[in-house]
Amino acid sequence: MVFDVYMIPREALMVVRPKGILDVETAERIIEFIEFKEEQVETGFNRFCDLTLLDEIQLSPAELLHLALRRREFNPNAVHVKAAFLATSDFAFQIACRYERLLNSSRIEVRVWSSLQAAADSLGVEPEKLVL
Repeated sequence: MVFDVYMIPREALMVVRPKGILDVETAERIIEFIEFKEEQVETGFNRFCDLTLLDEIQLSPAELLHLALRRREFNPNAVHVKAAFLATSDFAFQIACRYERLLNSSRIEVRVWSSLQAAADSLGVEPEKLVL
């Protein structure tokens, strides 16, 4: 599994774009990177995760729950942040919505969108900022 990730400091935004098959090991690597950055950036940052380049998602319900609990419990600071997921396939949309419900965090506001414009609007950025 491969994923692109980049920060846009001026926008206080991280963009993550996984490609291929998203499994628990890859999701853990992405989360580790986010947690590393959260410890570094005390002012917080929003997140955008583009799921449109995935060929498949191989996450069991138990693995998805584990990932959501990990994110909910990791609090290096009290900064409220937004996370927008872009999912255009029905399956990816369902998985992202399930993650949104499982996370249920007062610190991380997760929303799932099927439109790049809607995701950008929710994060308060231009859509061009969300594409490489």
